[in-house]
Amino acid sequence: MKLQSTLPDNVGFLHAVPLFNIFAVLLMCYTLGPKLEEKTGVTINMPSSLFQLERYDEAAVITMTADGLQDLYLGTQRINLIELDARLDEQLEKSAGANRAIVIMADRLVPSESLRQVAEICLRKGVRVVMAGSGRGKPGEKEQP
Repeated sequence: MKLQSTLPDNVGFLHAVPLFNIFAVLLMCYTLGPKLEEKTGVTINMPSSLFQLERYDEAAVITMTADGLQDLYLGTQRINLIELDARLDEQLEKSAGANRAIVIMADRLVPSESLRQVAEICLRKGVRVVMAGSGRGKPGEKEQP
């Protein structure tokens, strides 16, 4: 028994169906591609300001808590005001760069007199002093009067 085709002789359109599928996939990639692309946000050009903090390569950090002068931290070492002068000398001998600075991080409850005393000790050493406070509480938190 011989198999015979019941289709008409011109079956070329069956070969064109995969081409239509490829065309449909390319059309979907073209239309949906930008929506699937990762968005990085909006470009913002900020105006330049006269006030810009410098970057300090060799900055010592003094942390002051609400206890005032009783608990100071030079880096991670706990010291008091009497030891601060000698420890600063040691710290500054290690860093001989021209861009030396001391960053004083103080809690907002630190008395201004204590902050001034520590800043004056640092200024007598001939280095720049940068004050970094804790602000006015956590973002979104209302300040108590």
